[in-house]
Amino acid sequence: MADAFHVGQCSIQHRWGSGEVASSVDQLADLLDELAADDPEHPDVWISDNEAGYDVAAFAGGRGLVTWEDHDEVRGPLHMEGFSRREMLDLFTMVLQGRTSEVDSLPWVPGYGA
Repeated sequence: MADAFHVGQCSIQHRWGSGEVASSVDQLADLLDELAADDPEHPDVWISDNEAGYDVAAFAGGRGLVTWEDHDEVRGPLHMEGFSRREMLDLFTMVLQGRTSEVDSLPWVPGYGA
């Protein structure tokens, strides 16, 4: 079911190194709140869909940068810019809910957006 959370399927990586199983939208909101701190050495947080084999990362700063990388590196890294915090939460929620085709259908651009 597309709307069910896939507990155990997704994991998150906190900005300063710890990780855990992703289980709720509130958890994702707290994760994205970490981007408010100024820390250039640790610029991002991410969610991994371990079953589908990809990560979506959100970066601190005003660019609103998000990236998507597949674990098998079949496609190169992809990115988009201009995401608000709310849009980042929506994107992370899509991953948590296993909505891979919706994530894939977004207008990703090749590269990391550097």
